[in-house]
Amino acid sequence: MTLSAVRPNEALAYWVRASGASYSQVAAEVCRVAARHGRQDIQTDSSRVSRWINKGERPRHPVPAYLAEALSGLCHGRVLAPADLGPSGAGPRGRGDAWSTRAVVAAILDTTRSDAVTDHHTSSPALPLSGARLVDAVQPWLHLQGVDPLPPGRPSIRLGLSDVARIEATTEAFRELDNAHGGGLSRLAVVGQLQHVTQLARTGTYTEETGRALFVAVAELASVAGWMTHDAGAHSMGQHYLILGLQAAKQAGPDGAGIGGHLMNCLARQANHLGHPQDALDLVQAAQYGTRKLRPGRLRALLCSLEARSHAALGHIGEMTRANGAAEHALTDDTGEAPSWAAWFDLAEYRVTAGVCELIAAEHDPARAANAITLIEQGTATRPPERVRSRAFDQIALARAHIRAGQPDAADAVTTTALTLMGTITSTRVGDRLRELDAELAHVPDTSATADCRARIREALPASGAA
Repeated sequence: MTLSAVRPNEALAYWVRASGASYSQVAAEVCRVAARHGRQDIQTDSSRVSRWINKGERPRHPVPAYLAEALSGLCHGRVLAPADLGPSGAGPRGRGDAWSTRAVVAAILDTTRSDAVTDHHTSSPALPLSGARLVDAVQPWLHLQGVDPLPPGRPSIRLGLSDVARIEATTEAFRELDNAHGGGLSRLAVVGQLQHVTQLARTGTYTEETGRALFVAVAELASVAGWMTHDAGAHSMGQHYLILGLQAAKQAGPDGAGIGGHLMNCLARQANHLGHPQDALDLVQAAQYGTRKLRPGRLRALLCSLEARSHAALGHIGEMTRANGAAEHALTDDTGEAPSWAAWFDLAEYRVTAGVCELIAAEHDPARAANAITLIEQGTATRPPERVRSRAFDQIALARAHIRAGQPDAADAVTTTALTLMGTITSTRVGDRLRELDAELAHVPDTSATADCRARIREALPASGAA
């Protein structure tokens, strides 16, 4: 045990109060978490928890990671990292001081280290932020004006723009793996790369220009780590990585506005997937405001497209149509080279998303199912073959559109294609969409085609859950 300044650890005290647990209960939970990680030698008691809080004593590694995991379970709704628990961290997330450069770097390093030692076979009880708490967590991205620079690093670690370019190339390779195979297989490799690059930001020396580019690269890595984590079904931790990425983007100043908008887009897409379309709409509108000074192009198009989908889920059909038109206009006008994190939003993605909007709108007006089929088929015809997960999503959405159009045989055929694609990827989100397709099939007239289709879906679903 090492001693910090003799003053209470207010951040830790905050989360213990929020958990409603006694010091003894916190200590017992830390011991249980440590035991799950094979550390039977770690035996914490209430007096030690008291010293951590009231005297500012700092537990040695790896106890901070176990303490964060323990309090995440006790708080029911927050996923905490060691940085949230002080004294070296930034206190409870969502406050302005958590967005300082030092705090952001410390939070990313603590989160990645904790992730590396966590038993991922045990599901976390923590839930993603939603509603006002989610909006509050990202609000500083819109309003913070500046951040403190990092202290000078080691002269022996000199970084230049060529180093940042190599980091970006590695990130793009990870993104391609995610698109082709899903997030489950490569997730921890991305987390390790995020830790390494963030450590470079802490210990290296670089010019202001390189520093801004470096933090854009950190933010982009966090976006890939967060998306892979969300795709693997760990939605709360995935959201946490995305918010950390947003905080890193802020450190890049104006250069980070674009990647910040993309991270807000990821958070909004996650909210839609989890069934929170109002949260998604709030986030995407905040992203549109935060990127309003950027040149119109691919980012504006994808944000408008996501706005349309959120409006569709909320039943705002007129607003859905307007936003889809704005997305098409922005995409048509985009003549510049798209950054790697926005290149995925092409004409195929626009058409499929517009088709999904029509599919959602068909819940209110069944005649729109035909529009959905046309748009999704147009999108799938030009979808790059390496985007396997997206193609699986396309086929599931197309199957649902055929069901709503009263075409069960066509739905059965495209479901077969979706199941074939699913066998090559590791993605819990694809499994979630198949469950939605199965639920929809349960409400159509029972035919041999629908019965066979549901049987094959249910046969595939346990494997997707295991993945």
